[in-house]
Amino acid sequence: MTPRTLHLQAAPNSTASASFTIRDDGSGDLHVNVGAPKHNPPFSIFSNGGAHTISSHSSLSVVIQYAPAAKGSTNDQISITSDDPKHKKETVKLEGKSKAPKH
Repeated sequence: MTPRTLHLQAAPNSTASASFTIRDDGSGDLHVNVGAPKHNPPFSIFSNGGAHTISSHSSLSVVIQYAPAAKGSTNDQISITSDDPKHKKETVKLEGKSKAPKH
């Protein structure tokens, strides 16, 4: 999985997005489940949350959206479980910062 940490920055009441990629470098299908962040909002899965099957030598891009309502910082994580015996559970850290735009 790359990257392992997503850094998102947005002004209050606006949005920012970033993505991470899950790759299947093995010889068979990889079954994964992309969990939801605990702090929803301001973090949410914009695309490709939930259960997926990734074909051999393919990848899945997961897009995260950050939509803060106020100034401040929020940290969270997303858990990804799979049937890969070497990587049964992985996490992607989410770091969100919100500050008022400079005029």
